[in-house]
Amino acid sequence: MKKIFFVNPPTPEKGVMVIRDLDRSGRKTREKTIWPQTSLAYLAAVMKNENYEVKIIDCIAEKIYWDEFEKIINTEKPDYILFNAVSSTITNDMKTAEIAKKNGAISIAVGSHVTALPEQTLKDFASLDFIIMGEAEETLAELIKNLEMQAVPSGVLGIVWRKEGSVAVNGKRPLIKDLDSLPIPLHELLPIRKYNLPFIGSRFTFVTASRGCPFRCIFCRSPIAWNRIFRVRSSDSILAELKYLKNIKVKNVLFHSDTFTINKSMVIDICKKMIDARLNIRWMCNSRVDTVDKEMLFWMKKAGCEMIMYGIESGSQKVLDMSKKDITIDKIIETVKATKDAGIKVWGYFIIGLPGENWSTVEETIKLAKKLPLALANFAVAAPYPGTEFNDLAANKGWLLSDNWEDYDQNYSAIINYPDFSNKDIVNAMKMAYKKFYFRPKAIFSLISGIRHPRDVFIWLDVVFSHLKWVIFYKNKKKN
Repeated sequence: MKKIFFVNPPTPEKGVMVIRDLDRSGRKTREKTIWPQTSLAYLAAVMKNENYEVKIIDCIAEKIYWDEFEKIINTEKPDYILFNAVSSTITNDMKTAEIAKKNGAISIAVGSHVTALPEQTLKDFASLDFIIMGEAEETLAELIKNLEMQAVPSGVLGIVWRKEGSVAVNGKRPLIKDLDSLPIPLHELLPIRKYNLPFIGSRFTFVTASRGCPFRCIFCRSPIAWNRIFRVRSSDSILAELKYLKNIKVKNVLFHSDTFTINKSMVIDICKKMIDARLNIRWMCNSRVDTVDKEMLFWMKKAGCEMIMYGIESGSQKVLDMSKKDITIDKIIETVKATKDAGIKVWGYFIIGLPGENWSTVEETIKLAKKLPLALANFAVAAPYPGTEFNDLAANKGWLLSDNWEDYDQNYSAIINYPDFSNKDIVNAMKMAYKKFYFRPKAIFSLISGIRHPRDVFIWLDVVFSHLKWVIFYKNKKKN
């Protein structure tokens, strides 16, 4: 039986944590937050159904570094190695292909970076054999079937490959119409105990309720994979996965959809079914402030929703409008209050350095963040990732300081330089936002109140001290 390994590559250096995902931006993290590799679990399930031996190696979660990873490959000799590659660690991630090549394995890269820049990536990294663009399940199965038959994969849609010494780009594959046709991801192959996220508890994983987002935010990478086409799983399909997770003793879930709450009827239906099934699962989700109402919030809370993560982005209406966020400050205030009133915690996500940003708009953002009843706030650097409208705009305007993709990291490097708001200003503004939001008794009390188990203390201490160290000591490496 042929072996396929699904790999979340090692970190570039010990002590540095990396978040990778199939359709979102990858980034280094200041704390030791570890995300489940559900996208790899989906692909593993597909290929197990095709009668292949499958294995997931999450090097980040398992703290497997390059020397150990290479030993594993040398010993187990997989036939195929599929791995996730992201912008901020792209050179590092491609070591996976080099190790595959040494051991006679075929390497396949997936992720938003290689989807946005497939030809460049294949040209830049000679060891890499194939790239799968966008949604990978059907493409992977067809590609490997062709390779096993020793057929030239000219007709396999969605791949980029080497053909007679040149880079060949096959046509785009249509998106999967029926997400229920996909098998339940093989969560049991993931190191579930290793994953952690504030407020959600141990033994948690991601559940994909939908794919795609119809909204038009200029900074979002989701359209690269999903083309702004929104598809939803049925409530029965989602419930089946939740029951399976409960059977393997997973009771904490993040619905890892771009915007879980777009389809109101689906959300309420799954909530009612979760209640009827007495699953007692604690869960979180991503959302927009203009996609929820009081009825939905009522059922979400009753079904065990612990927290909603809203993409707020800015406290400046000008910045929101220039970023095509299509929400208002009044709506943000209204929805966050309604969520808190429903008994659901709110995690607010903000971005510093979007078009139109200056010190005045940053102050508006900080003022709004402090005004809102937030349990947590996250402030990120505006990163114009490849394939986004933001990247095209920044390049045309001459705002980009670097063409090195490894500088594109929303937690560290600011590579946007506006005429009246420099890259150094952006980093300093993010530091200021963290200081002014968290160095308050209200915020400290909120953090403490989120501790539910003694082991959570260590997670929180790591989060707090990692951010504190960064705020005090980190200096942006790029010069303006």
